[in-house]
Amino acid sequence: MLVAIGVTGVLSAATVLTGLITNEASAQQRWPGWLELVRTHPWHSLGVLALLLIGLTVALAVLPEGETRTSIRPEASGDAESEPPRPPPIAAPPASRSATEGAAPVGEPQEDQRDRLARLSAGLVSRLGRRRTAYPLDLSLAELHRMELFVAGRLIPYHERDPETGERAVVALVDRLRHGESVLLLGEPGSGKSLSLYGVALALQQAGLLPIPLRALDAVEVLGGLREAGLDPAAVADVVVLVDGLDEASELAGDGPLTAALLELLRYSPTLVTSRTREYEDWIAFETTSISFDEVFVLRSWSAEVEFADYLVRLKRHGLIADPDLYQTVVASQRLTRLVERPLYARMLTFIGHDAATRISSASNLYGEYLNRLSRATDFAVRSSHPEWNGQSLSVWQSAAWLVHAHELPADAIPMADLHAALAAGRLRGAEIRALDQVIDRRTLHGTEVGEFLHYSFYEHLLARHIRDRLLTALSPEQAVQLLRRDLTREVRHHLIGQLQELADHRLGERLSALYLQLRDEPGLDVADRLTVCNLLVYLISRTSPSAPAQLNALLHRERDEFLLSSILWALCHHRSDSALSRFFALLQYDAAFRACSRGYVLYYYGDVRSGRPPFLDLPPYLSHDRTSTRVLAMFESPTFQAIPAQRRYVDLYTFMDIYLVRHESIGGRSLSTLQAAVDALSGQGLTHEMEEKLSEMLQAISRRPIPDASPTSFAG
Repeated sequence: MLVAIGVTGVLSAATVLTGLITNEASAQQRWPGWLELVRTHPWHSLGVLALLLIGLTVALAVLPEGETRTSIRPEASGDAESEPPRPPPIAAPPASRSATEGAAPVGEPQEDQRDRLARLSAGLVSRLGRRRTAYPLDLSLAELHRMELFVAGRLIPYHERDPETGERAVVALVDRLRHGESVLLLGEPGSGKSLSLYGVALALQQAGLLPIPLRALDAVEVLGGLREAGLDPAAVADVVVLVDGLDEASELAGDGPLTAALLELLRYSPTLVTSRTREYEDWIAFETTSISFDEVFVLRSWSAEVEFADYLVRLKRHGLIADPDLYQTVVASQRLTRLVERPLYARMLTFIGHDAATRISSASNLYGEYLNRLSRATDFAVRSSHPEWNGQSLSVWQSAAWLVHAHELPADAIPMADLHAALAAGRLRGAEIRALDQVIDRRTLHGTEVGEFLHYSFYEHLLARHIRDRLLTALSPEQAVQLLRRDLTREVRHHLIGQLQELADHRLGERLSALYLQLRDEPGLDVADRLTVCNLLVYLISRTSPSAPAQLNALLHRERDEFLLSSILWALCHHRSDSALSRFFALLQYDAAFRACSRGYVLYYYGDVRSGRPPFLDLPPYLSHDRTSTRVLAMFESPTFQAIPAQRRYVDLYTFMDIYLVRHESIGGRSLSTLQAAVDALSGQGLTHEMEEKLSEMLQAISRRPIPDASPTSFAG
């Protein structure tokens, strides 16, 4: 510090004297006092000052470097003064490194390790806080918390989902973490997991702990940054690792670098990990058996009377909503009351307002209204800097979603350079990029700029919207294959069905049926493409056409392929067709190939078949059916299962139990009780005596109970 003060003083004096010398040399001023010496010998004085400056430069060059230089540097930001450091992207280390390049000095005291980890923690918390939310779009997680717009949800234990109880989320999570526990936090899309995680990070900071928040996809990068900086979280007792979005890390399958990085980070207890509930149940729990947690919680839904009302009060306090009627509109509608149970939907409703809310009939309808209004606001903003913009934001967003799907890009780490190259060109390039930035959040991953839709469900809705618009045009068989050759997830299917039902186009079923027949007869078409597209067409006809039974029966009359036979018969059973069930039952009884095809599609639909193209045949050596069993049994246990037509329930039960029969496996405990209840519920539903007897015989066979006059081996595939 003294050296810096001295150097500053000398340089200041030198600057003044140089100016004075310049004045004298130009004969502009006569100087009084001791400065007369400078006036009488100006050039000698200038030489002395030059030598002095050279000496100071040499002295500064040989001074030892301070501790302020490190490999962990602040991110570029408009708020540079308050921006803490962040870890650098992972990269191959150079051949030799010095302490000033980031490696920990030999024998570095633990206090210094903690100080450097504290700077890293502050940087990562700040980076998490900069993430944007679905609404209000111009606010980050940090701003929402700062303005007190975050309404904390409640936690309920995963295995005791009592909707009437629950602990305050942030307080309860921090308490577990401070006691050294590892916690998994599950929630539906838009339930507030990321906002809660950021709230936990802030609370941990206030408690004097060091949160290390990261995206699951960034685990390799963050771990690499820790290693390069010579930092070891295990050496500091106050570190808490927070991992957001475990469901995004599809690379967790196998023993790749992401799995290894997460496992290494998660060994630093305590830890908090978030994931979407369904994705965790469907595959993460089966792929990450080496990761365990002390506690598993689920974020409880909001209630209109408590959390939603609280949220409206907070918005009004900041002038973000002025609609006094929205609360009454919501609580007066059972449909809207159910929607605001999910915080994302509640926020979307506050954006569209009271008048539009009265027209909302479904979640898909809400997305449509929200994105329509958002696109109009975006068009207005873009036009302010690009007057030639013609209101294309929604079209650009749909095209972006389609490119992600068609090119199989990761929806949570979209390469932005590729996206801009495909969408933005010519004089409107800047406008298109600005429109994309309204719904896509950007970040750096492994040194590359990537993006993701502000909410994954936006991507799903926009993709469905693109497909819907294309389906409403006159598609050739080739165009239909390009549109539908990649199967759609259940979420995209549901959005697509909702959008098509809203249109109520009575001729859509006819067009889809005609397209199916064209594809069945199209020469040279790839078999897997034909089956995938025709299967989706059957699904769309069955869910959107008022004349679906007649149209599906017409397709069935000409169909001989086992995979498509199963698809059409399943759809007809969903429409309560007794004749379809009779034919389905006969084929299941006497056609082993048809049975194998029906079982295979169930295993594919519920996630045990993770790759490949149709037909999906369940043949030896048999695959595991853990995912299918977990999800199908949960479906059988749900009260809504009884609302499904009896014909469809029969096929579901038969096919599910057949998976156990061909493997000669048994079932017991609660699973057996669930199956028994589902079978018993079919009694008196109009099924034939032979059908009911067959289900009872199958159930007894897989439960290993003695069956009078029955031969379980008759079920062999």
